Amino acid sequence: MDNAPARPLLGVSVCLIGQDRVLLVERGQPPFAGRLSLPGGKVMWGERLDAAAQRELAEETGVVAGPLVFLRLHEVIDAAFHAVIAVFCGRLDDEAVPQAADDAAALHLMSLAEIAAADADGRTTPGLRHIVEAGAARISRR
Repeated sequence: MDNAPARPLLGVSVCLIGQDRVLLVERGQPPFAGRLSLPGGKVMWGERLDAAAQRELAEETGVVAGPLVFLRLHEVIDAAFHAVIAVFCGRLDDEAVPQAADDAAALHLMSLAEIAAADADGRTTPGLRHIVEAGAARISRR
């Protein structure tokens, strides 16, 4: 880890759920290029976490979300990457027309069962399945 940054990356992600489907991005860049993940990215200096979540969501998917609720912190550490990610959740408007942009190679609307199958096949980023399940439970209580 000699080339590793001096500190972890601070990031945000957004779990948007609509019609029993979760909006996922297929990552177009490392780390985890080609894997399914929640839309999100880096927090900019001086940017509030909720504002960063809304900005990253719009940049990657074109979706402007309604109110988001903080879900949890998620930490990802591997040999060359360390991030602490503030995860938010909310509802995907039925009228939204997501489109892949920025560093998202593609977008997918997937059920929890489809996400579980992708996770079992190693096609998701670390912890995605559990985060999405927690987000779905939180949204269903609202």
